[in-house]
Amino acid sequence: MPQLSNAAPTIADQSAQVPAATPPFSDLRCLIVGAGSGIGHAAAELLGTKVGKVIGADLPTSQRPAARTPYPQLAIDVSDPRSVEATVEQAISLAGRLDVVINTAGILGKVQPSTEETLEEFDRLLRVNLVGAFALSKAVLPVMAANGFGRLLHFSSTAGKEGVAGMTGYSASKAGICGLVKALAREYAATGVTVNAIAPGKIDTPLVSGHPPTAEDLQRIPMRRLGTPEEAAALIEYIISPGASYTTGFIYDLSGGRATY
Repeated sequence: MPQLSNAAPTIADQSAQVPAATPPFSDLRCLIVGAGSGIGHAAAELLGTKVGKVIGADLPTSQRPAARTPYPQLAIDVSDPRSVEATVEQAISLAGRLDVVINTAGILGKVQPSTEETLEEFDRLLRVNLVGAFALSKAVLPVMAANGFGRLLHFSSTAGKEGVAGMTGYSASKAGICGLVKALAREYAATGVTVNAIAPGKIDTPLVSGHPPTAEDLQRIPMRRLGTPEEAAALIEYIISPGASYTTGFIYDLSGGRATY
């Protein structure tokens, strides 16, 4: 019977497992879904000055602020798998390859008791926020894995960690993102591709402009303020950087200390 060794792997053994096909940060090709406003737009602005190429994508009707760093902007409807596939193909054609995909697309839905939330409203929240994320993942992960490198980043929410009364469908869809990311991260861990998520609290974006924070909302945030899209963009930059190459399946907090788990 063969003897099992208790010896720790050598440095040479460990380094052999590190993907070798890592492109320089300054040459990364990034697709940002939801780049029309808010966090997605801030990320496009920041990364546009630091990486090789940024391509934005959003609904055709999305208002797009003027960009300091111009970048191609494609039309996408994440609730339509055919639209997702077509946009990914366009992005690859424009960029030559896809190294990074950042998905900030999502809808908030109404704040209402669960007894008043219709099945249609619940289904739409899942369709856009969760099924859309899955469709995008299916379209890009095999491409990244074939290249031996990739960074896929989705957006969850503190609502997905804690649940928010009056936002049942939204909370469920964002909790689903956490499970989606963890499962995909394990599946692709040995391919050179990381899959992570950010869970924001209240960020000062158009998504929450219809629900301005109350004094009670701010009391639940230890920092006593909203986050900014620029702070989110800075975290995005770190997650796709070489410094985060050994972290996958993680839900990064962005809540001002509200949800530190």
